[in-house]
Amino acid sequence: MSVRAIAQGDRDEWQQPERVMADLHLQPGTAIADVGCGSGYFTFRLAQAVGKDGRVLAVDIDEGALAVVREHAAAEGAANVEVVRSQPDSTTLRSASVDAAFICDVLHEVPEEGRRPLVADVARTIKPGGFLYVIDYRKSHDVPFDPYNILVPRDELQRMAEEAGLVLDAEFHYLHYQVFLRFLKPTE
Repeated sequence: MSVRAIAQGDRDEWQQPERVMADLHLQPGTAIADVGCGSGYFTFRLAQAVGKDGRVLAVDIDEGALAVVREHAAAEGAANVEVVRSQPDSTTLRSASVDAAFICDVLHEVPEEGRRPLVADVARTIKPGGFLYVIDYRKSHDVPFDPYNILVPRDELQRMAEEAGLVLDAEFHYLHYQVFLRFLKPTE
């Protein structure tokens, strides 16, 4: 089975978006970057959580995906969603411009040489005291993902974030196919 088989299944069942959202502990007024937002699976959940006074920066390199997010935001009246075209190793966001960043099912898709620069750039955008949330497929033969070789080991995800100056703050163990890590950007 490939990741396509996972994706074609009921994503809400295995992704558990309500539980993930609860574990983000987002408050109204929060600014969060949804890095690699795709067509917005989490974007609009984030927008609801941060409320009209918050901001969701829907960041992606794919203009087609961003067009879908734009259309959905317009249809839903989600004025707190801002679409941002990124580069492979840069979010193009200002330094210390968000309270949190969320990266779900993205890092395994980034070429290996671009992962560290991207994580470092995301860390740069987070305000001191803010968080980076990383969800990605677990590198395990129990995860029906093909090709297996592009999956990123959990320890490597942690190492990349720590090299970017972040500290592992929490780990959640309920997602069937994925690791879910929370990193804190220390205050200076």
